[in-house]
Amino acid sequence: MNKLTVIRRESTVTLLREALWRTQRRWKQARFSSQVADIQCEVEYSPVGYYRPTLDLISESTRSIILRYADCICLGDFPWFGYGRVNLGLPPRWNLDFVSGKDWPRTAAADLAVVRHDGSDVKVPWELSRMQFLPVLGKAWLLTGDVRYRAISRNLLSDWISENPIGQGVNWTIAMEAALRAMSICLSLELLWPFPAAEYEWLRKVTNSLWEHLLYIEAHNEFSHLVRSNHYLSNITGLFCLSIFLNGPQMATRRKLYGNLVQREILQQVHQDGGDYEASTGYQVLVLQMFTSAFLLMRAQGHQPSADFLKRLRNMYEFLGTMADEKGYLPQAGDCDDGRVELLTDDLEQMLRTNLSARNSLAISGLMGIGGAIFGQDYRGRRDELAWYGAMSDSPEQKEPERLSQRAIVFPNSGLAIARNSQAKVIFVAMPNGIEGRGSHTHNDKLSLIIWIRGQEFLVDCGTGCYTRDAELRNRLRATSAHNTVQIDGQEQNRFSKSPSALFRICNDAHVNPILMKEVDNHVLFQASHDGYRRLGVQHRRAVKLMSENLLIVNDELSGTGGHSFDVLFHLPKKWQVVIRQTAGQRVCCSIQGPHTVAMECHAPVPLQLICIPGIISRAYGAVEEATTIVVSGQFGQSVKLASQISWAA
Repeated sequence: MNKLTVIRRESTVTLLREALWRTQRRWKQARFSSQVADIQCEVEYSPVGYYRPTLDLISESTRSIILRYADCICLGDFPWFGYGRVNLGLPPRWNLDFVSGKDWPRTAAADLAVVRHDGSDVKVPWELSRMQFLPVLGKAWLLTGDVRYRAISRNLLSDWISENPIGQGVNWTIAMEAALRAMSICLSLELLWPFPAAEYEWLRKVTNSLWEHLLYIEAHNEFSHLVRSNHYLSNITGLFCLSIFLNGPQMATRRKLYGNLVQREILQQVHQDGGDYEASTGYQVLVLQMFTSAFLLMRAQGHQPSADFLKRLRNMYEFLGTMADEKGYLPQAGDCDDGRVELLTDDLEQMLRTNLSARNSLAISGLMGIGGAIFGQDYRGRRDELAWYGAMSDSPEQKEPERLSQRAIVFPNSGLAIARNSQAKVIFVAMPNGIEGRGSHTHNDKLSLIIWIRGQEFLVDCGTGCYTRDAELRNRLRATSAHNTVQIDGQEQNRFSKSPSALFRICNDAHVNPILMKEVDNHVLFQASHDGYRRLGVQHRRAVKLMSENLLIVNDELSGTGGHSFDVLFHLPKKWQVVIRQTAGQRVCCSIQGPHTVAMECHAPVPLQLICIPGIISRAYGAVEEATTIVVSGQFGQSVKLASQISWAA
């Protein structure tokens, strides 16, 4: 969506408030810049009990994963997303995108362009400078007492502070990065506590840096009256964390302010049904971690969050528990950049995998275990993750939440529906465009399907791949053709901006009607429609029926005026091999061999053509892998009804 459209939909009062806020922020930033050289540290660091480790409860497998990851860091090998282990040395170059070989100069951050369209990706130096490896080194120190982990942690942090003076370089360009980095440092210091006298001077320098982070985030707060996202949430969560770990003048006031802001923001950014309003499962995980960290910080204070906050947080966990498969993997939907607040065991395990195609950035069993402990529920999560946090629930027994046991459920605000039986699980995607229509991390996935058959992925979302490094690849993977839905005349459900700088904008073309659900006899029926093709004179309606243990029927109705072409798309992981049985006619079909044998056929009252073409999917940021795409094409006049049937052996 272009900026003009955003402005026109807001009231005059909101626009005036936004103008005033931006003026105030510019003044704060200018004042901050003029006073950087004179900043005097007014606080002291102290641990608060965020971690409550019981080391003998940590399993050997989890211990091994933590130590393997920490050993990589000690060798200068940094595990990355879909890139694998990369030797960046000790210390690394903090402003380098090692993939493109391009870096950012150490000049005033305000003068730097972070998106340059030269093959570089600013997320690489940003992610490195979040320093989320520091708490892992701290855990390795606690597990072993090996001074090497402690020394490497201290040396890396000292070098970062030296090489990244406040306000200089790419790592001081936005408040979100400073906030996540500050949280990593605070958590790391708690794991390394207590400090011997020989380390007091080092601790003083680090505390001074944390104070600089706090002042920087406050001056560069990413709040807006028009649109707020995970960026602003990271700001206030980071400020809440800093205000708890740092003691000094005005810190008690800050704790109350930022704690209240975080609790209010969950009601803004999370739907009542528990889904994140940015329309992305990847950002659901990031946002959930932010709110969970805030909860743990409140617990460390002895503060009881509001009932509204706890209810919305619980709904977020139940939303993810319902979406995830039996292995604790969440399906891709919308953008995913593998962002985290804190690296859990699942994250470490995925990044350590040498087979990059086996990595899945949305492994969440550890996170679900934490949620289960908070709310006394069985979310089928990794339990030994809790050994770092201690007991959290007063409930003596674990109960399976109702949502996980339901045969079919609709999340009406988030626009998702799930049906399951003993053989299959189907997710029907009808998410409204994220952030109240503004797009951001939204993909063109209206009326798409994600399917597991006997625990195996069958139809998948194609993922994200990258952000700014390759605009063509990014748009390819967020396009209509990258999802299991219907494309009309080769057009997008939501048009992309033609500006190369608008990789996080999307027009609000496709409005989705609420999902209707019916349970009749032995089948579940979902129905929804969208009007993303109304500029072409076409509306798309889809009905999805999970008929029995081994049969799924998808009915698509395309209605409108004039003549049009259509493509019905199905994306499968490479492990499934397609054999075309009937390539043309009013009925086309194929068999699909893989973990199971699946039959697919499509029929319509117009000539169809079925082809199989190479595709790509992404399960981790920075990586793509080969996949297979089935395309069923045809043409129609005013309307047409298509039926697709997927069946497998009982």
